[in-house]
Amino acid sequence: MKFTTKYTLALQILCICHLYADQKITSNFIAEKTGADSSLIRYTMLDLKKKNYISSRPGPGGTTLSEDISKITLFDVYELVSDPNDSILKFNELPPSATSLDIGINESIQKSFEDIKQEMFAKMKQTTILDICKEIN
Repeated sequence: MKFTTKYTLALQILCICHLYADQKITSNFIAEKTGADSSLIRYTMLDLKKKNYISSRPGPGGTTLSEDISKITLFDVYELVSDPNDSILKFNELPPSATSLDIGINESIQKSFEDIKQEMFAKMKQTTILDICKEIN
């Protein structure tokens, strides 16, 4: 499990589409607001379009929200751009001489962090993009 730039960018795009709804939102506009590369923005916007969170029209149209942001959770966006099944931790490969105790240490650590990940996901499922935007105002 990782929080990638693509995830944070997707969150930023949704917030920008909400908070700047009265302006023409393009990948260049988003680049000015986020500092992200326009090609990464367009790639991320494609994912958001596939999920029908945003829509865009070429030319004078720009990008707008297609979904009510009070219905889009942080987990929804995470799941869109990342794999929730990825592990939080990466261990070194145990040597052939590893004992069952050595294996048990790794398994115990992994289980603890998996529990933490599930708690975090539960909180992400309760927090919407609108909640984030309200914090800005």
